[in-house]
Amino acid sequence: MDSLSTAAREQALDSYDLSFVHEKIVNENKLSGEDLTKVEQEFKRFMKLVLSEDGPLAMIDRRVDELWHSLILFTPQYQQFCEQVMGFFVHHQPRTSKTPVPQGAIKNFVDAYKKHYGELDPFWLEQLDPELKANIAAGTVPQSLKFQWSGWTGRPV
Repeated sequence: MDSLSTAAREQALDSYDLSFVHEKIVNENKLSGEDLTKVEQEFKRFMKLVLSEDGPLAMIDRRVDELWHSLILFTPQYQQFCEQVMGFFVHHQPRTSKTPVPQGAIKNFVDAYKKHYGELDPFWLEQLDPELKANIAAGTVPQSLKFQWSGWTGRPV
């Protein structure tokens, strides 16, 4: 990471223009324009956690993941976003049998979100399977909890 402070990176993240990503998502009927405002807000919050937290963080919302996937497809812009805004390349690792989400990545995300923003925004719970939603709501996210989909990232090792 270069010499920019985390606060400067967070400001750059807040002002980063994702309108070209919105256009792609809306044109492909993946999300509505009005949904994208909240999705973008939570994507940027997630990326701020990536800036400030160690360890893998699970991406637990399909809508935010869709925005992330769409941004990644704009490879030159994603590379620039990672280099100039984040300060390092932010990998996206889908959950598969060969690339499972690391133990604790869901708990890491929930704990980091609460630490930085207070309670987990209900937005993140809307589309989760009932077991995971119940565990998060109870504040008891076991490291071994299985879930049906996600991706994850973390600081490079």
